[in-house]
Amino acid sequence: MATSASPPPLTTTVASSENSSSFYDYEYYLDEAAFMLCRKDEVLSFGRVFLPVFYSLIFVLGLGGNLLLLVVLLWYVPRGQMTETYLLNLAISNLLFVVTLPFWGISVAWHWVFGSFLCKMVSTLYTINFYSGIFFISCMSLDKYLEIVWTWPRHRLRSRAKSLLLVAVVWAVALAVSIPDMVFVRTHETHPDVWDCYADFGGHGTTWKLFLRFQQNLLGFLLPLLAMTFFYSRIGCVLVRLRPPGQGRALRMAVALVVAFFVLWFPYNLTLFLHSLLDLQVFGNCRVSQHLDYGLQVTESIAFLHCCVTPVLYAFSSRRFRRHLKALLAAVLRQHQAPCLAQAPPSGCSESSRLTAQEDVTSMNDLGAKQTEDSPSKGDVGRSSA
Repeated sequence: MATSASPPPLTTTVASSENSSSFYDYEYYLDEAAFMLCRKDEVLSFGRVFLPVFYSLIFVLGLGGNLLLLVVLLWYVPRGQMTETYLLNLAISNLLFVVTLPFWGISVAWHWVFGSFLCKMVSTLYTINFYSGIFFISCMSLDKYLEIVWTWPRHRLRSRAKSLLLVAVVWAVALAVSIPDMVFVRTHETHPDVWDCYADFGGHGTTWKLFLRFQQNLLGFLLPLLAMTFFYSRIGCVLVRLRPPGQGRALRMAVALVVAFFVLWFPYNLTLFLHSLLDLQVFGNCRVSQHLDYGLQVTESIAFLHCCVTPVLYAFSSRRFRRHLKALLAAVLRQHQAPCLAQAPPSGCSESSRLTAQEDVTSMNDLGAKQTEDSPSKGDVGRSSA
């Protein structure tokens, strides 16, 4: 258990930022009457190999997948689609996030060679897009809830102006969360000509670390998980009650979205929470601290897969998107399998080449539109009865 003895501070932080698993604490532990140094050499050696390899894999997959998603959304999808607006911003957020990973990978394998300005900028960019990606996932679940449960295609919360306002709020909140990175992150010369990039909180390092971890547990996991669970459970109730064609597939997709978020993010947030308990001296010793450091590297890397997995789940839950993707691939391969999309303007083509009724309700993203076509909205019912 970490000691709180008074003389000099007994914790020295090494490496990058609070949000990156490339930092570890060398702490003294009180064992009976003697202070013992908790060595983390094996943990650091493991990270120098594991993290750059995994970061490179995520960078390649995330960059390719989100660029493809971005091209399809910008070229084929009408600008008025609310869900696609959030998906577009999610793709942008993921792209900006994966761009930071090569910097951290090189920093872990070697040291920070990019200077003070990029240290602060990359760390801030990392945090902004770390949170904004999670927030946009929550926005998409809210949008599907309003579209399917309320069956109001022009609900006052689903207007284009309100959607753009919500997008602006998401980016603003993510920017606000990154303020500690803007203020405290800087380069540190740990050895001659060897630099590291991490936040220096002065004498309040433990307090800030606890605050940032609990903030991540709350804003980056618990609240989004509760929101998604509520929205998709209500959507599931509507599907069970109405029993539309394709109900089973839509229910499976709703469950898959919630389960994927939980599986990717729960291990990482649990490890962060256990680290916080260790810092609060609730439990633990040097061996436990080492195991948690290993766990932090692995679970963080798994969590980073969200920028590769989540866009695929959301995009391919829509038959409309899959049709646009096929048209794009056909155009690239110079195949003319979709003459309508090849000849007509992108925005008008999606309106003219409508899917059949059976196809429209076999995905989460198309079910709400089908419901609003088949039944009058609640606002219309109220006006007609008046």
